[in-house]
Amino acid sequence: MRSKKKAKQSNLNLVLFFFAFILFLIIGSFTVKSILYVKDSKFDGTNNFIVAFVDKNSESVVAFSPINNSISILKVDQKIDKNNLSKTLQIPIDAVVKIDQDVTDKNVGSVLLKSSFPLEVSVEGMNKLDCLRLFLFAKGVGLGSIYQRELTKNINDAQKSTLLSLSFTDPAIYRENQSIQIVNAANIYGLGAKLANLITNIGGTVILISTGEVGEDSKIVYYGKKTYTIDKLSQFLGIPAQSTNSKGVADVIITIGKKKVNNLSF
Repeated sequence: MRSKKKAKQSNLNLVLFFFAFILFLIIGSFTVKSILYVKDSKFDGTNNFIVAFVDKNSESVVAFSPINNSISILKVDQKIDKNNLSKTLQIPIDAVVKIDQDVTDKNVGSVLLKSSFPLEVSVEGMNKLDCLRLFLFAKGVGLGSIYQRELTKNINDAQKSTLLSLSFTDPAIYRENQSIQIVNAANIYGLGAKLANLITNIGGTVILISTGEVGEDSKIVYYGKKTYTIDKLSQFLGIPAQSTNSKGVADVIITIGKKKVNNLSF
């Protein structure tokens, strides 16, 4: 009788242990995935983050600025390549959200909230946690700090440049005010000027554009400490940054080589 009870108890303990082990694996797997999901999040809640909202008929590019606690919405009233907004507008776009409505100062939060749910809309360049974090940030920005502008068809280059700078200047890059030199080593006319326009549009200071000896490799070389400006440009361009002990004409020297030509994002 006792042996039967012991056998029953032993079997029960074994079943409980099995279920506890399965529960442990589920919780462990969920925890690891959650940590990786948070780690993959792109919006840090501190620095500028630019999102393009694209539908069949229109595009709006939105800059979220935690430093200024503001949002800038630029509606693009032009026929442009939706797949190459960064190249067309010459600004670094962090993420793209495909939607079915226009984005305005009144609905930007709700669009982001909808984007945070699985299967609702297509999101590229950020995850659903980023959408939720951007939604929470947008909820804390008053209507008086949400700026709406429009890029129309009949605007000239000078007006376009002013409009882009007003909308997408990164306060951290502007405050660091690092001098930047661009070296075109790819043997492509106008390449340096395009990159200079992009850097200027986000508040950077380009002091020199030059043509260097044609080479394969691209690089970012900086003097002094590594800054947010360097990290931002390195990440966007996909070019590693390296320090130097020799001070050049600029704090940062960006060299664009031939290998990078087919993968340019500006």
